[in-house]
Amino acid sequence: MKLPGVICAAIAIAVTAACTPSPPVQDYASENIISFRYSAYDYVPTLTAEAWDKAIGHCAQFGKFANYKGGNDVNAWTAEEVHTFTCDDQKLDDGLVIAGQSKRPDINYNYTSTTVVPTIRPY
Repeated sequence: MKLPGVICAAIAIAVTAACTPSPPVQDYASENIISFRYSAYDYVPTLTAEAWDKAIGHCAQFGKFANYKGGNDVNAWTAEEVHTFTCDDQKLDDGLVIAGQSKRPDINYNYTSTTVVPTIRPY
């Protein structure tokens, strides 16, 4: 059975929208630091362009540069993340932080009759 094009389009939009990060909400801000909280759907922290742009604007108010310090999951049961930027007098290389947290876990699952034991292989 083929689905009508309208139904397929609606399903595609719903699935895409479910995987799109939510807008960043300011979690904390001062002259020295700003953090944002939002939901994202990936195995590793997801830095959005919108969060980065807001951090740049915030730090620019104080004549400083936004330097990305990293992101982390709020807890294991949610897709919510917190991303932090410092406001510094000098621009640093954000690429090292982003590259470090963008490594996807290399997990190999060993199945037995009663338990699942994850084994993490070193890089």
